[in-house]
Amino acid sequence: MDTNLWISYLISSRLLAIDRLLEEKKIVLLFSPESLQEFIEVVRRPKFEKFFSEEDVKELLILFDHFGELVKVESEVEVCRDPNDNFLLSLAKDGQADFLITGDKDLLVIQEFEGTRIVTFKEFEEEIKD
Repeated sequence: MDTNLWISYLISSRLLAIDRLLEEKKIVLLFSPESLQEFIEVVRRPKFEKFFSEEDVKELLILFDHFGELVKVESEVEVCRDPNDNFLLSLAKDGQADFLITGDKDLLVIQEFEGTRIVTFKEFEEEIKD
């Protein structure tokens, strides 16, 4: 999942289904040092202070640690029309992800990359229902 979805997870209850999926071991979270760094930089932005606490962020980082897998990213990918998002494609490739869950239109337009389907969270929920 990309950083914007994790921010949505912290702000609203819309993505709380992630907790259930993790506990049922239906999903594994993939991270790289770059994706974790981006997340930490974004949650520290002053505009988010009123939406969630530092404790909320710490709890989410514990969730990452418990249910996540740190991937050593070695691939250099230049596919996305927004070059800043290429690191997510590299992570998906090197982590052999089945899905990259995002709301980012620059990624969604790709649809599939190196065996990874690029979908919204809603599309992902529909996919795993079956």
